[in-house]
Amino acid sequence: MQKITKTRRAVLLMAGTTLLASNSSVWAQGAANFPNKPIKVIVPSAPGGVADILTRLIAPKMTEKLGQPVIVEYRAGAAGTIGLNSVARSAPDGYTLVFVSETHAAGETLYPKRGYSMQRELVPVTPIGNFPQVLAVNKNLPINSVKELIDYAKANPNKLSYGSGGVGNTYHMGMELMNQMAGIQMQHIPYSAASSARTDLISGQIQLMFDTVGSMEPHIKAGTVRAIGISSAQRYPRLASVPTLAEAGVPGYLFESWCGLMGPAGMPAGVVTKINDAVTFALQDKQIQALFEQNGVIPRTGTPQEFGGWIKTSIDKLAQVIKVGDIKVD
Repeated sequence: MQKITKTRRAVLLMAGTTLLASNSSVWAQGAANFPNKPIKVIVPSAPGGVADILTRLIAPKMTEKLGQPVIVEYRAGAAGTIGLNSVARSAPDGYTLVFVSETHAAGETLYPKRGYSMQRELVPVTPIGNFPQVLAVNKNLPINSVKELIDYAKANPNKLSYGSGGVGNTYHMGMELMNQMAGIQMQHIPYSAASSARTDLISGQIQLMFDTVGSMEPHIKAGTVRAIGISSAQRYPRLASVPTLAEAGVPGYLFESWCGLMGPAGMPAGVVTKINDAVTFALQDKQIQALFEQNGVIPRTGTPQEFGGWIKTSIDKLAQVIKVGDIKVD
């Protein structure tokens, strides 16, 4: 083995230092000039869902603020892991972002071999919003309250079936948390999309499910389903007569889903700040706020560090729910 002399070692160290300084200069310059081309936001689910709607709502205002087009691209599959993994492997230059939600926090535990970690290979950029879930039952189910639901489920374990957008989906996790806190058992029927579960709830193929207020409200008003609980800490203004689950029979229950944007780890702080500012700018628009409200979403702004705290809290909380429920992906 060739020995490295002191002189050669000094040369190598100097070269390494020069390279690092050069890279830092390039990144700093990149942050100063960002953006100078279109920005792509990956939606890791099918078109038409909440992720798609919210991203398309804020994209034009982000474009206005940043001066470059913000383009939405879909990469659905494997509960969002395909889309997140593709972004984790992208260049950390701010031109490729991904829409994330509580569902992906559950994936940290459910998909240990997915090829990335949200806390290592991705970096929090900005929150977008959070949204309470409404617990709805089929109109023909003779249950009119959360207490009646719990009493029936205790007397008839696994006789009631509920739907969700898949194993680990935020609606699945919300229901599983309620089951654990109330000490009941119901049959989970996972669907490829929450919209399919919603259709079967209305037709009576399943008896209940959690869903966003925006998606379920038309059916509540039409009388095809009945709302019996809200997952958040406070009642939802548009459904003011519907109690929170904590009020209705599950003391301490709280499950309010969140969403936001992440990017590849290593993004320059200046780039992260610019994107965060652009989303904040979009969420201050009164028309966007009204459209968010129509979809049952509460706009939320915050720093990347605050958003990172949301993500970590969810990962830890959902890991416990998954462990207690012995939930596995087939």
